[in-house]
Amino acid sequence: ICQLAGYVINVCGIQPSSFADLVQKHHVEGFVEWVINERGMKGRSIKTRIGMIAAVVKYHPAYASQDYSWFKPLADSIPIEDDSEQKKRKAPRYLEYEVLEAITVQIRAARDAAYKKKRFELAAWLAMEYLMLSWLLILPWRQRNIRECRVSGENPNVFKRKIGPYSDLDKPAWVIEAETRNPDTEFWQIYFSPAETKTGVEVHTLLPRQLIEPLERYLSEFRPILLNGQFTTNLFLNHYGTPLSPPIIRAIVGKWTLKCAGVRTNPHLIRDIFAFKWLREHRRDFLVLSKMLWHKN
Repeated sequence: ICQLAGYVINVCGIQPSSFADLVQKHHVEGFVEWVINERGMKGRSIKTRIGMIAAVVKYHPAYASQDYSWFKPLADSIPIEDDSEQKKRKAPRYLEYEVLEAITVQIRAARDAAYKKKRFELAAWLAMEYLMLSWLLILPWRQRNIRECRVSGENPNVFKRKIGPYSDLDKPAWVIEAETRNPDTEFWQIYFSPAETKTGVEVHTLLPRQLIEPLERYLSEFRPILLNGQFTTNLFLNHYGTPLSPPIIRAIVGKWTLKCAGVRTNPHLIRDIFAFKWLREHRRDFLVLSKMLWHKN
């Protein structure tokens, strides 16, 4: 919506008086043509943006009486590059999984060095970046779900509690052993409702063991510093103690991959890198991979 408004106001020189005035067919058509021809935006990206705007006017009751049926034909007319073209574009930004793992080691070392020098704010920021990149490598989520991790409030989706007696969670051996020793042991769990995932699947799983220590240390030592007096339920924060935005999470990943590997990659490509590594090690095990990527099919 901001991009569309920027085009209408700054490029066309028009001052829309309302949202409905902004979302006019000729404005949106001109915007599509402009971002493709002048900005070089690829069809898949612009189609996603148009779909977001179309969803607003489709589902918001204030616009129910207006005719926006022209959105679908417009979206369908946008040329989409084929898969081979998309692979060519991704190839220069591809990194081996092991390279990304090595980057997390460097971030952790930078965190520890800053902490040792009592530069606690820098250490806190690095601790969050270390946890976030490690999270992406172990749990290849879409960045939306990374940003929407909540550890407090009325409805946290990352929480520590006892596993219920009728739970169908897949328990690794270390969890079974811990429950055998103490049936009241609490474990870190993740829960996203179908409404919180892109494909509408329900996700309830245990937090992988590798993430427990960095998560707990981040929560106890570093997140309070980043909160900066704010009350925010989200796990990952920016410098103002508020939730991360998509550009910031992309900037964090791009900054470290460019600095340490000479390639600026992004959070979504890490999903591809994870999937490629998985299939290389588990030939044609698409079923398990689809579950890990939260795919419906």
